[in-house]
Amino acid sequence: MKQLVSILASIIAVLVFPTLALSQASIRLNQPSRDQNNVSNGKQFIAGRTCIGCKLTINNDSVLVYPTGTFAVKKELPQGKSTFVLNAQDSTGTTYTKTITYYYNPAPAPKATSTFRIDFIDISPKGNLELADGDTIRVKMKGYPGTKASWFNGEALTELPPSQSSGVPGYYVGYHVITEADSLLNGKINVTLRNGSTTTLASPNRYRYMKTDKILTGRTIDNMTYLTSTTEGDRLGPNKLGYLDKDVLLQIVGKQGDYYKVRLANKKNAYIPEGYLDTDIPQEGIPVSVISNAAIWGDEKYDYVQIELSDRMPYISTQQNDPGKIIIDVYGAYAEQRISNALQNAREISQVTWGQPAPDVFRMTLSLKHNVWGYKMYYEGNKLTVRVKRIPENLALSNMTIAIDPGHGGNNPGGTGLAGVVEKHMTLAISLMLKNAFEKEGAKVLITRTTDQFVNNEERLSFYRQVDPDLLLSIHFNSSANPVDIYGTATYYRHPFCEPFSTAIHKRLLETGLSDFGNNGNFNFILNNPTEFPDVLVETLFLSNPGDEAAILDPEFQQLLIQKIVQGTKDYIQEVKR
Repeated sequence: MKQLVSILASIIAVLVFPTLALSQASIRLNQPSRDQNNVSNGKQFIAGRTCIGCKLTINNDSVLVYPTGTFAVKKELPQGKSTFVLNAQDSTGTTYTKTITYYYNPAPAPKATSTFRIDFIDISPKGNLELADGDTIRVKMKGYPGTKASWFNGEALTELPPSQSSGVPGYYVGYHVITEADSLLNGKINVTLRNGSTTTLASPNRYRYMKTDKILTGRTIDNMTYLTSTTEGDRLGPNKLGYLDKDVLLQIVGKQGDYYKVRLANKKNAYIPEGYLDTDIPQEGIPVSVISNAAIWGDEKYDYVQIELSDRMPYISTQQNDPGKIIIDVYGAYAEQRISNALQNAREISQVTWGQPAPDVFRMTLSLKHNVWGYKMYYEGNKLTVRVKRIPENLALSNMTIAIDPGHGGNNPGGTGLAGVVEKHMTLAISLMLKNAFEKEGAKVLITRTTDQFVNNEERLSFYRQVDPDLLLSIHFNSSANPVDIYGTATYYRHPFCEPFSTAIHKRLLETGLSDFGNNGNFNFILNNPTEFPDVLVETLFLSNPGDEAAILDPEFQQLLIQKIVQGTKDYIQEVKR
């Protein structure tokens, strides 16, 4: 442990203190980045560093300087020019002064288009599209108000009343459902205004009709292939529905940008990245799998449920807690007769029931004796197998394998604090200390990296899905453009069965004195996606907040943080044992 503390101290010394004069009066600003600033938002932040131990004023008002020399204040600007004079004074009385100026002009309120023109069009779904019968596209346009507007095939658009468009006339909307009559669609879509004269604006994207008289299919390329509910998402990407095994057969019914649209069932579509689907396969009709039998058994390590299909069909799973259940929908499958649910040496599965929520959706519900500890879905030939983990009989850290994932690394630095601390270094230092703490408890620890190296997130996920640890903790630090109001500790999970683990860690983290930034579910981070083991993303604190950053640079706080994460893991284990 002493060696690891020394490593952390070295990292801090290299990254932070050389960038500051430790005692000489100085001011370095992160926000704003320039002395003269034109802004359209009246809320602005003045944040940066001065010398350690310096006194700082802004327009003669004292400002809190943290032990790291950092500071952050929020200013509400009046319209027009605002000048702020920052003055730092060191212990010798030497001063350093810096002046910054804001010119605040609020963004103009939306107003009606004053000349006969079209300002913009917005067609959704976004991107280049391949469309099939039944698909719906929608348009919103802003242009000269009070005119006749039309778009696809000359269909009229409706002008929204000002009460539905922020008081501004001239917004037009409409939609179109694709039919076989649109088979010549191949190119851009025009929107037109007519008011004695005519003006037209073309869409920025291209659209093509996809014939459905011949089924187009593809197969997944490996077991890292995932389905999404949409093609758009946040900074973490579109919302993932789940991962599929290799060679799963999917019917393609459209394309949106770099994603294929696939039909899972009659009223269920999804999307898959283009590069994850092999379409250079023999094109045959999508089979309908009739399930006539199933097997449910257990061996020395796992319980299993297996059904045989005529081909590798897609599936999506979810879970429930208290009592634990695993629910799996298999698309393109149905049962004609009663299926056996006899258990053979199963120790964790207490019951399996079969259902048909839709004519082309077969549902397996696995009831467990405990909450879910992890499960894997895969094919053996055309047999879909669900392998259910059992809770270890002697459940204790000393009998477990813990995976620790230090976030970022190499050319992916993550966030940077006002004192200059880089997330990738801090995640590594904390993770190494955490590794040591778990090993002292007797646990076997797997860690993604032990040096400052880049590891692709997909490689991290693939590795841990293969080695299958008992638990996974991913260590990160949060960041925000608001260094004043946003701070605290947070945990994140995706699947319901991971919520108890995340909750246990979160409760203990709050005992460090950090503010509560939440225990957040349904999170789309890649290492929250596996179902093979309980996992949690620990966003320890906000490096962007000077108070949080100062805390993590305190060796005593670091030890407290490690202690609470280990204790939270123990709490979860105790809860599972009950």
